Amino acid sequence: MTEARRRAVSSARWARAVSVVLIAVFMAIGWVQTRQSKQIDSTIFYNEENISWVFFQLEQEFLALRDSLRQAERYPRNIKPEALRERYEIFVSRVSLVQSMRISPFVAPLPEHGRTVRLIRQFIARADAFLSENSHPALTPEVILQLLSEAEPLGEPIHDMSLLTTEVMVKTISNRNAAAREQVHISIALTIFQGLLTLAFAALLIRQVRSLEKRSHELGRATDEILLLNSELEERVRRRTAQLEAANQELEAFSYSVSHDLRSPLKTIDGFSHLLERIIGNKAGDKGTHYLNRIRTGVRQMGELIDGLLSLAQLSRDRLQIDQVDLTAIARRLAQECQERDPDRQAQIRIQDEMLVTGDGRQLLVVMQNLLGNAWKFTSKRPLAQIEVGSKAGAANETVYFVKDNGAGFDMAYAEKLFGTFERLHSPLDFAGTGIGLATVKRVIERHGGRVWAEGKESEGAVFYFTLNADR
Repeated sequence: MTEARRRAVSSARWARAVSVVLIAVFMAIGWVQTRQSKQIDSTIFYNEENISWVFFQLEQEFLALRDSLRQAERYPRNIKPEALRERYEIFVSRVSLVQSMRISPFVAPLPEHGRTVRLIRQFIARADAFLSENSHPALTPEVILQLLSEAEPLGEPIHDMSLLTTEVMVKTISNRNAAAREQVHISIALTIFQGLLTLAFAALLIRQVRSLEKRSHELGRATDEILLLNSELEERVRRRTAQLEAANQELEAFSYSVSHDLRSPLKTIDGFSHLLERIIGNKAGDKGTHYLNRIRTGVRQMGELIDGLLSLAQLSRDRLQIDQVDLTAIARRLAQECQERDPDRQAQIRIQDEMLVTGDGRQLLVVMQNLLGNAWKFTSKRPLAQIEVGSKAGAANETVYFVKDNGAGFDMAYAEKLFGTFERLHSPLDFAGTGIGLATVKRVIERHGGRVWAEGKESEGAVFYFTLNADR
């Protein structure tokens, strides 16, 4: 890894770490502010409801009701039922306020609350029959005395509950204010820390941006260099293409020269040797006739070599015409031609069905002509020639095609020489040939994106394998 790459990776890691810390700080600040909001809401709630004031009013209204009952008990003739009932209803309303859903949860845990509320309820349950708005019994001195006797014991519990509630609320508000101050201090500290992290993150981003600008500048310069190199490469390709076109033209001219200029002397030699044989006739003797035959055989071999070279050059230049090719049909037609050419030979030829491939039909015909022709040629000394053409699965879902025979075979030590131009592993006296056929096979297979190889053993036969990837 280069130094610039390491710095970029290190900066990216730092940026991610700072980002994670910033997110955590933001979440912490949000949590603190949420708690502060709840604390403030609770404080406002206490101020709005004024719980202590509610209990103070309850105590005051109870004292006013008790004083009214005492006044009625002292002066029976001055009893005012409506005033007593009104005072009683105000007291009951304060009791209802103390028992409301907003106040009860805060005072219910107090030890005096439950007992005092039960006493108040018992008093209200008995007083309702005389002091409620819908009550009808008369407020006689006896009733007043009874109500006063039941109300007197409530004074001290209500007073104690009022004092205790005030103390609890003062303590609660003090604790909540302290908690709020603590939350504010934490929020301030987190805000300062957030600011420092933000500055660090900004500095890191500035550094990263500068690094990216530098890398962008370097990338732009490298792009310019690549464009310049591409331009030079394109110019080289154009020159090489022109050179190849010129070389192809020269090759075509050479092929024309070989086809005409070299064939003409061969035809002349062959014609005059044939005339010489007719003129001399039996006078030439065995040695003369042998010499003439060798001349004509050499001319024929030379012609075959020229034809092979021209075919090899032509196959290398021709553009591939890719289509679906039936190797099974080609092999069967070639096998039939071999058997028709040598009807006296005993041969067993097995050809696999439905071998459909993608490639140039004309060039693949040349491949099968050479491979099947070699199999037919090198099994000529067997009483029963056995030839097989088929396919099998290879590595990586590759289809491998093969031509197998039980002919002369070859030594695997020389397997690499099989596909060279003019390379032969057998004497021309044993098996005729030019040594160009397998070189042609290799050139065609390589143009189809495949490969070709052979396995064999002397006197036991040979197998030639090839693959095709023209469609890839």
